[in-house]
Amino acid sequence: MSCIDLSPLRKNFPALNIEVNGRKRIYFDGAGGTQLPQSVINAMVNYMIYDNGNYGGYFDTSIETDKMLIEVRESIADFINAPIWKEVLIGPNMTTLTFSLVWAYSKEIKSGDEILISRMGHGGNIDAWKSLEHYGAVVKYLEINKEDCTLDYEMASRLISPKTKLIAIGLASNATGTINDVKKLSKMAHDVGAVIFVDAVHFAPHLPIDVIDLDADFITCSAYKFFGPHVGFLWGKMEHLEKINPYRPWPEYSDVPSKYVLGTPNMEGIAGVIAAIEYIAEIGVNFGRKFKKNYKGFTGRRLELKKAMSAIGEYELNLGIRLNRELRSIEGLRVYGITDESRFNWRCPTFSFTLEGYTSADICKKMNREGIFVWNGEEGFGALELVKYLNLLEKGGLLRISIEHYNTIEEIDRFLEVLNTLA
Repeated sequence: MSCIDLSPLRKNFPALNIEVNGRKRIYFDGAGGTQLPQSVINAMVNYMIYDNGNYGGYFDTSIETDKMLIEVRESIADFINAPIWKEVLIGPNMTTLTFSLVWAYSKEIKSGDEILISRMGHGGNIDAWKSLEHYGAVVKYLEINKEDCTLDYEMASRLISPKTKLIAIGLASNATGTINDVKKLSKMAHDVGAVIFVDAVHFAPHLPIDVIDLDADFITCSAYKFFGPHVGFLWGKMEHLEKINPYRPWPEYSDVPSKYVLGTPNMEGIAGVIAAIEYIAEIGVNFGRKFKKNYKGFTGRRLELKKAMSAIGEYELNLGIRLNRELRSIEGLRVYGITDESRFNWRCPTFSFTLEGYTSADICKKMNREGIFVWNGEEGFGALELVKYLNLLEKGGLLRISIEHYNTIEEIDRFLEVLNTLA
């Protein structure tokens, strides 16, 4: 068990001090959106006071905004180990960016081209690529093993063929926490000339991302899932970004990343994203020393970010083990996903379950009265296809508790105390 204790970082999050009936709120809703440290809030306010302006002008606030638009791309490139900042595209969120890419990608689709998607994926990933059926694409599901909600890789190897144009997969399931072997799927895809699109939204706040190691072609994530505001990012290999001809204003302009900009970005949000990346890097400086040996060749902020995410992963692992053991001991409760702790390197600390006699909404309302925020999943928290596949809609869906590095053992015990009054 790890001796890393990240609970001192809680002081950075003002929301954690809000009380309900004399008890501090407990936020186990991070998979839907994390809380923000004060430094991120300050950065957004400071931008709106001192630098608020549109980009492309010859006056101070516009010049500073131009610099910030480069800086945020550099920050995200460091976070995911992207080769160059120009490969980072900005948008409102993962779903909007994905649909925009699919819209552009529709020009590449020929009748009979096959798109493979995962049953565990978020609707923003599944339904975006399914829309290519309108252009003649054949969409096929990569199914899962129902007993532990892991991807069926044998099925994937059978389905992937020279007809495969693209594979869309989540790096981690936001419903079950399952981490998919994207590196294996990338090789399968590239062996037949296909590309792979990865939704890393749920994975991003928990463990290090390295796009070079994964060898993905596209990866998307949203900052509001890693302690920032509502801004999304899409990274793509430059060879693809240069080739694709997206729909856009002023189509005569074709440089990357400018040709992917649809309207004015959320500038104050972008200022917050830069601060969120700096907040994570500081975790690496203060808590990540033991992980330095794991990242030979990394220096500067890229090294600190990798150390930080390793420290977060180790801290959250201990919380996840505690929660998993206690949930599995409750009669009538079933956890969906990997529950074997020896395989927890293939899951994020997100646990979804059903409890006999209660719907997920019942439990959420009970928890809310106690100041504990968890997610009801009648529609699968965006993972609707998975919930339907598991025949859970008629049972009221899944109850989801998602652990972040600002959570504690004491909060988990409080959640379990309330849950046991139901069980």
